Amino acid sequence: MSGERTIERLNLQLRVQHFALMVSVTLLILTGVALLYRDSAFGRFLIALEGGFEARGTIHRVAAGLLIATAFYHVLYILFSRQGHEEFMQMLVRAQDFKDYGAALLYDLGLRAEKPQLDRYSYREKFQYWAFALFVVIMIISGLILWFHNWFFGLFPKWAFDVALAVHSGTGTLILIVLTLWHLYIVHLSPGRFPVDWSFWDGKISEKQLREEHPLEYKRLKEKGLL
Repeated sequence: MSGERTIERLNLQLRVQHFALMVSVTLLILTGVALLYRDSAFGRFLIALEGGFEARGTIHRVAAGLLIATAFYHVLYILFSRQGHEEFMQMLVRAQDFKDYGAALLYDLGLRAEKPQLDRYSYREKFQYWAFALFVVIMIISGLILWFHNWFFGLFPKWAFDVALAVHSGTGTLILIVLTLWHLYIVHLSPGRFPVDWSFWDGKISEKQLREEHPLEYKRLKEKGLL
């Protein structure tokens, strides 16, 4: 982006929340996979890398605490911050998102001449946000049941604990890994972004990137005299 005009797309609040989410999810995946595959050579390698089995558990719980705190703060940010509320409203799924997806699919298949005109958050970004939010909630709830299993055993039948264990240790972990890898590809590894898009760190993108990827937002900012 050297020499190019840049625009702040992500404010400091969002960048800090994203960084906390990135750190917590990365640690949770690494320590969770180590436990899930503890009988394999790969699992034993991860456990050794994490300082042993007990240290792995401690890291996992600390990372879980960070994830819970980040999620809680994000909700407060949405509810009590003007910027947070505005960002959240932009993330709501609308009928236009389905139209944009269909138009993008036709464009990729060569059946449409132009890309769809996207706003601040496209259908892809909204899907990532809501899918990740859903599975973060699922992993937090199932994780708390496993963490405080003695207390939960007094409230729920054993099958509820078994369901939480299955969701948290198997399906949920794998889906979170898939979502994380897909997010990394879309944001950092796709053509035009490789090897890294530094907007997650400084919050800035080039005016050219804004114009090409979010033309409706670019037009709106132009009309308001903010560009």
